[in-house]
Amino acid sequence: MFQKAMLIYNGNAGQRDAEKILSQTAPILASKIPQLFLYQTQKPGDAEHFCRQHGEEVELVIVMGGDGTVHESINGLAPLDKRPSLAILPAGTCNDFARSLNIPLNLKQAAELIAFNGNERLVDLVETDHRYFSNFWGTGLIAAASESIDETSKGMLGRFSYYISALKTLSEQDTFSFKLEIGDQTIEDEAVMLLFMNGKSIGATEFPMDSIQLDDGLLNVLIVKEAGFTLLKEIFTAKTTVDWEEDDSTIIQHQTSSCKVTLNETQTIDLDGEHYKGSHDTISVLKQHISVIAPVPEQ
Repeated sequence: MFQKAMLIYNGNAGQRDAEKILSQTAPILASKIPQLFLYQTQKPGDAEHFCRQHGEEVELVIVMGGDGTVHESINGLAPLDKRPSLAILPAGTCNDFARSLNIPLNLKQAAELIAFNGNERLVDLVETDHRYFSNFWGTGLIAAASESIDETSKGMLGRFSYYISALKTLSEQDTFSFKLEIGDQTIEDEAVMLLFMNGKSIGATEFPMDSIQLDDGLLNVLIVKEAGFTLLKEIFTAKTTVDWEEDDSTIIQHQTSSCKVTLNETQTIDLDGEHYKGSHDTISVLKQHISVIAPVPEQ
């Protein structure tokens, strides 16, 4: 069991909410972790700073927050030479990386998993020119939809705000030109969305693709040629696994451990729900780069 851990929690959640969540989880964690240090974020970048500054001093970093706090923490931990293990207490709206790992969304159960039943699992992270991501890289429709989400409706409606935003975006999203260099293959085409997936969950929705694995050293690259309600139905409402190559689909799939993407103009790029501007990126999988506390994967 871990002797020394750091718990990072989102101070922007509100004092009462933070106190309530801590009262549900901290005693469970402290019962098994002799030295548990609490760090409260106050502004964007704090979680990344805490991880870079103190990550090598502890055996475990526990992140209590949503996808943004997890993304920051990943970017603080990934470059370290001596990386601690990572655990997540999912306290956000979508909690996509936690979902991809099958971590319980109930905070007490997630804390009990860390303290009593946790299985350490090595998973891939992905490095780009400037940042790291754990779950996905996307541009086009996905970035436009995410960027236009109203924060009030996001808080009230949760995952459904993503669907509402996507529906609004469909009629407005233009195609863009891109070039993908995957090994010795070069693809030049137009699309409404490019998506590089390491994890399976986006906007609290699991993509029904068995080939997406967090520890195989490969990214699933999805090129969406045209958008429409059929596309949304395929992505958001598919109830069974989908063979994208055999189905008559508007989505083209590739798998790769690295690639270079060039866009015809600067666009919003969505990394795990955080937005950046760019027109090119080099994307490389760091196979089994970090150990996470998660349930034993189903065989």
